[in-house]
Amino acid sequence: MGILASDHGDEIAAAIRSSRLTIYDPLDGRPELFYDIADLETRLRQHLIGERLAYPLRTRSKVVKAQVCAALGYPAPSTFLRVRPRFPGQDLDVYVQKANNLQVWNEEVSPTRRYAIVQLDQGDTITAVRVVTGEVLALLDSTGTLTSKYQAKRRPGFTGSTLVSNSDTDNFVRLLRPVDALDDAVMRTLSPVERPQPGKVLTARAVHERLKRMVGVHIVDPGLDQERYRGQALHELACEVLGLGRYADHGQFPDILCQALEIKLQTSPTIDLGLVSPDSEAPAQEISAGMRHCDVRYSVAYADRIGPKDIVVTAVVLSTGKDFFSHFQRFEGLVRNAKLQIHLPGDFFS
Repeated sequence: MGILASDHGDEIAAAIRSSRLTIYDPLDGRPELFYDIADLETRLRQHLIGERLAYPLRTRSKVVKAQVCAALGYPAPSTFLRVRPRFPGQDLDVYVQKANNLQVWNEEVSPTRRYAIVQLDQGDTITAVRVVTGEVLALLDSTGTLTSKYQAKRRPGFTGSTLVSNSDTDNFVRLLRPVDALDDAVMRTLSPVERPQPGKVLTARAVHERLKRMVGVHIVDPGLDQERYRGQALHELACEVLGLGRYADHGQFPDILCQALEIKLQTSPTIDLGLVSPDSEAPAQEISAGMRHCDVRYSVAYADRIGPKDIVVTAVVLSTGKDFFSHFQRFEGLVRNAKLQIHLPGDFFS
């Protein structure tokens, strides 16, 4: 079993206090001091929920940032610098919300940055905290202000199930030491939403061999406008064929975190890739310290619709992000990232 997020968060906070680092100091050489989203969210919930912020807006902002410092183990500066993100070392911004209309003004929304959204009730008491990436915020934007243009399709001539990458990237191998086989008992102990553990990650080739078991499997299709539920059905199936003990979804990238695996279900040629290009060398520290987006494995499952409520998986393609565009053709385009007003759904903090 993995370390409980609360225990791990306590360890990171203690280590940060001992390091005497500030919120502005980079952690490039100290990856053990970087909170993942689960630890970060748990830590902030434990230390912020129940606190009262009955102050003018500017004072409230300073007070909540000081509370975040204390929760994470940092000393609060006497003056917070006007930098973005506000907590550079943790790549973290903090927003306090009384209403469900989140406003991110006059700055770019980074797909990989973490955003802590703090909910206040009408009595100015903190009732909830959620931490998400900029990519998750983009999915909530119904205005089209922030639009993802990273899309691709399979290059002409490629058909059937294909292993694009014969091996993982050198960086992936160095960090996670993937293996060709793991005992079923070991696989059952792994959770899809826990960070990958070195030596307990399958190689790209082994992942592909297991995922090919999905070919021929039927998935219930709830309808043309229910892409989310079709994707969830594929996610559950992928967890099953990989041999994981259970299905779980944290709503973050990548879908199956313990295997650094993003999965896509395609009933049409165009693949939506989100706000980060698969071949990006930008850090993906949420997965593992030192990881990059191009190290992640991408599985694209193609399916045919054979009835009003039935689709069948016909092929599975697997590639590292680094090799992705050797098999798929990129659609070029721009991403606009400013002046967002995002309606937070009623279950956002659930």
